[in-house]
Amino acid sequence: MKKTFVAFAALAMLTLAMAACWNPSVTAVPITAPWDKMDLPVKDNAVVWASDAKKLKVALKAGKAEVGEAFMKAIEKNGWKMSAAPDLRDTSHFFEFEKAGQKMKLEVYDFNNTGVILELE
Repeated sequence: MKKTFVAFAALAMLTLAMAACWNPSVTAVPITAPWDKMDLPVKDNAVVWASDAKKLKVALKAGKAEVGEAFMKAIEKNGWKMSAAPDLRDTSHFFEFEKAGQKMKLEVYDFNNTGVILELE
C-alpha cells in the first residue's frame, strides 16, 4: 500500500513538473512596431517568434479560448472594432477587425499549446 502511494505521488509530481516545463519549438525574436505599442498579452508564458510591420506570430502556453479573449480585449482597447462574425473552428479561431480604414486579422490556433497570428492588410 505504501509503495503504491509513493509511486502515485512520484508520478503526480513528475506530471506537474512536465506541465510546468512549457518549451515551444520556436526561436524568440524581439517584438517590433506596430505590435510593441499595442500592449498585447505577450509578456508572460509567450514566445514571439516572428514580428514585422505586417505580421506577428506568437506561441502561448494558455488555451485558445483564454488567449483569444486576451488578444481581442487588447486589440479592441487599441481602438480596433470587430468587422465580421468570428469563425470558430475546432483547430483555429479567426477574427477580423477594422480601424480608420485599415484591416487586421487575428488567428488563434493549435500550436505549441496555442499560436497567434496577427496580420495587417
